[in-house]
Amino acid sequence: MEEKELYLLKRRRKGIGQKYLSQELSCNQSLISKFEKDKCTMSDYRIRKYKEIIDN
Repeated sequence: MEEKELYLLKRRRKGIGQKYLSQELSCNQSLISKFEKDKCTMSDYRIRKYKEIIDN
């Protein structure tokens, strides 16, 4: 299982929604959705922050 898939599962288990993440990352919810489906990428800064939010 890829790291991105593990973070998606972890996010869902913790009850962290895409809307919340998009607000914290200052982006559209669609960007989070596409990123998690491997249809686009995000900046290194946003990926780092995405992981931090889910890990904490």
